[in-house]
Parts: sequence; structure tokens; C-alpha cells
Amino acid sequence: MNWKKTFYAVWLAQVCSITGFSAVLPFLPLFIRELGVTEPSAVARWAGVVSAAAAVTMGIFGPIWGVLADRCGRKPMVVRAMWGGTLVLGLMSLSRNVVDLTLCRLLQGCLTGTVTANVALVASVAPRERSGYALGMMQAAVFLGHSMGPLFGGFIADHMGYRPAFLAAAALLLTGGVVVSLFAHEDFRPAPLTENGGRGSSAEVFAATGFLAAVAALFTIRFANSISNPIFPLFVEQVRGSSERLGTITGFILAVGGLAAAVFSGVLGRVSDTWGHRRVLIWCSLFAGIVGGLHVFARNVLHLVMLRFLFGLGAAGVMPSANAIIRGGTQDRDLGKAYGVTTAATSVGWMAGPLAGGMVAASLGLRAPFVLMGAALILAAALVSVCVKPPANATRA
Repeated sequence: MNWKKTFYAVWLAQVCSITGFSAVLPFLPLFIRELGVTEPSAVARWAGVVSAAAAVTMGIFGPIWGVLADRCGRKPMVVRAMWGGTLVLGLMSLSRNVVDLTLCRLLQGCLTGTVTANVALVASVAPRERSGYALGMMQAAVFLGHSMGPLFGGFIADHMGYRPAFLAAAALLLTGGVVVSLFAHEDFRPAPLTENGGRGSSAEVFAATGFLAAVAALFTIRFANSISNPIFPLFVEQVRGSSERLGTITGFILAVGGLAAAVFSGVLGRVSDTWGHRRVLIWCSLFAGIVGGLHVFARNVLHLVMLRFLFGLGAAGVMPSANAIIRGGTQDRDLGKAYGVTTAATSVGWMAGPLAGGMVAASLGLRAPFVLMGAALILAAALVSVCVKPPANATRA
């Protein structure tokens, strides 16, 4: 079937893009040190600002790209996001100071959004009855990228330096853009005009069953998952008591969690098609929240490896289930708008999470952000339980 060929091409592009973007995570705070910020609390604060910067502009531009996707097609949006990321990562390698790096991250939010663009394209070509599986596999691609990227970037940073690592990441996004350009197919036809002369409205998107609750849950989940991003390499350094080969070790720890999530997200996406997207979202959020909070008690690298593995299991079912809830209540003509709104909401969470994590770490220590992370994920589970109504068919509650 034609949708499967497109799905495979977009899946590979998703792996390339997330591997590239996550390749910088193990050394981003360390690169900030190299750029001249040396005081520990200042490094934590700037790491939060740099991590959040892309989310600020992505929250603004995400809905704009979503509207254009509904008018011009989803494939052009994927290509734009992939090649925009290539440009931005290349520019990051030229940063002279932390302000330059922050400006590059702001530009990243304007031009990219690869995850949303890829998800919208797959959601538009996959049959509705296969949406849980297809979106679960797309999330598996995200997690696979998150598992390979930190290990890849940490290794290059340790052996070649931080700037070559940015260039290697840019090459991965360029490859993904070429794959989509050559092999993805979208039989796009603009939606016919409605009675009022439009092509669907944002009001219809917001009125869709479970949409607002699912978006609120995605915001909370993205907030929670990004809290530890700016400080995790510093936390690993504190737990180990050494900075030797820090990039490689941090990358390995993150890779373990990403690999666990990649393996199980496809499985849980298929399970959610039968057991119910709502149920999977609630239980996975709750489990991830408990494990996230347990990071506070980590005393060595082995503890962190085990906790990241368990966290990956919980995270595996969260995003596919939430995206499937949104897909199930959205008309085809409104997919770009729906995922554009989702991008805006999750970008706000992505912005607030690192800022909160950096500030909390600077004030209360490097373990404190994990308490906030666990509480936010448990809150997301409660939010879905209360606000997302079970479907009429009890077997798909």
C-alpha cells in the first residue's frame, strides 16, 4: 500500500531528525561552559534559557505552519522542517558566545518542528483504524532517535569537540530531508470550501471530543519531560563525582531510556488501538511520574541507568496515546490546524520545563527538578482521568 511506503520514509526521517537534535543534549551545558559561562548556578540557568529558547518561537510558528499544512500539504512542511534544522545546527557550530547560541535556538523554533510535521503527514495518510499503530511507531522513531542521538553526539564531542558534533547532527537532518523529498508521497487535495467560504475552522478543532484535555495533557507531559534536560549532564557529573568522559556516559544513560521507549512505544501504540488510548495514557503517565521522582535517590550511574530504562517504559505509551486521541476526534481537513495547536501547547511546556528545571536546580540543587518532574506527570494522569471521557464502547475506554 502506498501509505506504508510514505510511512517508512517519514519514519526514517523522524529517526534522523531526532538523532540529530538530541545529539547535542549530553554536552549542551558543557558547551555553554566553553562559551565563557563558568559559575555553576549560571551554567544551570543559561542551560535552561538555551533549552527553552526554541520552544518560545516554536509556540508562535507552530500554528502558522499547521494552517499552511492544511492549505499546501503536509509533505512540504516536513521538508521545510528538516532542512531548516540542518541550517540551524550548522549555525550553532559557529556560536561565539551564549547569546549567539540562544539566538540560534530561537531560529530553530521558527524553522523546524519536525516531530509535528512528520506526525501530521503520517496521520493524514494512515487509515484511521491503524492510527494507534502508525503514531506509536512514529513515537518509537522519536525514542530511537533519543537513544542514538545522545550516544552519537557525546562520543563525537568527547573525541572531536563540540563544534564538529553540531555539524554531524546537521548532516543527519539533511539526510532525512532528502529521504522525504525522494520517497514520501502525499496525494494532497485542499479541503473543499465550507458553506461560510472557509476550509474548516479552529473552533471546530477545539470542539472535537477530548481535544482540549489531550492538548492540556500533552503540555503537562512535555513540561515534565523537559524539566531535567538542562541539568541532566550536570546531575550525572555530580552522581559520578568526575567529569571524565562525561559526554559519552551521559549519552549512554539517555540512550538506555530512549531505546526502552523505542522498543515499547510501537507495542503500546498497538495495544492502545484495542485496550483504549485513554487507559494507556493514564497508566503510562502515572508510572513515568513515579519513576521520574525516584531519580532523587540515585547514588551511582547504575541507578541512573535502571531509572532511565524504567522511565522509558512509562514514556513509551504517553505521546502515541495522546496523539491518537487528537487524531480520532479531528477531521482530515483540520489535521494541520490540530497538530499546529498541539505544537503551540507542547512548545509552551517545552519552554517552561527547562526554565523551571534550571531555576529550581540553581536554587535547591540538582536533585530538586526530578521531584517537580514526577509531580507533573502524575498531574497529567489525573487530568486525563478526569477530563478525557471514555468512548461509548467500553472496550475502548
